[in-house]
Amino acid sequence: MSRCIDMQAGQKVLSYDLLDPLEKHELDQHLEKCAACRDFLQQTRGKEGAFDDIAARVWRLSQRQRIEPHVWVTQHLRVLAPLALVLALVLGVGSVWLARRSGGVETVKVLRFAVLRGATLDSLATPRVDVAPEAIVLRTDRDAYAFVYETRADTLRRLLPQGSLAATLVGPAESRELHLPPIQSRESRLLLVLVPGAADATVQAWDDAVFQQLRAGRNPHDDTPTAWPGGVRPTLRWYP
Repeated sequence: MSRCIDMQAGQKVLSYDLLDPLEKHELDQHLEKCAACRDFLQQTRGKEGAFDDIAARVWRLSQRQRIEPHVWVTQHLRVLAPLALVLALVLGVGSVWLARRSGGVETVKVLRFAVLRGATLDSLATPRVDVAPEAIVLRTDRDAYAFVYETRADTLRRLLPQGSLAATLVGPAESRELHLPPIQSRESRLLLVLVPGAADATVQAWDDAVFQQLRAGRNPHDDTPTAWPGGVRPTLRWYP
């Protein structure tokens, strides 16, 4: 294909509509002699040329109507509604499962925990600290029932509450000093069990639950809902 050696002629073809009459006349005379420029003019400004195609695209875009946001929402609501319903059901089931897992009661947090032991002075004024614990100082972030057990080998003995008394209630107001009866062996360990005040704190039920946990060799910190009365997870502290 031949090419035109006049570089300005191509620029004038592209800006044909912007030329003054004299420039158009000069370009027309050039086009009569130059086949390359006539072909370039046809490709750009002729029917179905580049400029014609661009103009057609612009016109088609101008005919498109703007869709209002509420129209889009209405059209897609039929698709989104079932998905939203499924999501709501999943969240609801998850919330119920978590509530049942924790028994719907928050676990008690210990703010202060200390074990007191008695002491005496001998003839040389040397303090002799008793090995056995004498009391527990306790403070929690909420009202809670406190159970204290003595464990040794395969035996379990409840120290607090003593006898048929109701469980001792502790709370955030002040530190409580819980006096302990004498333990049976220096090899014993103490297990403190704190049950949320909003839960059922039947002494026999918690005695049975703690005994079953230890006898089965399960981890006392197991938070499986069926492991504890009402599915309530207690707070456990061992000493020593």
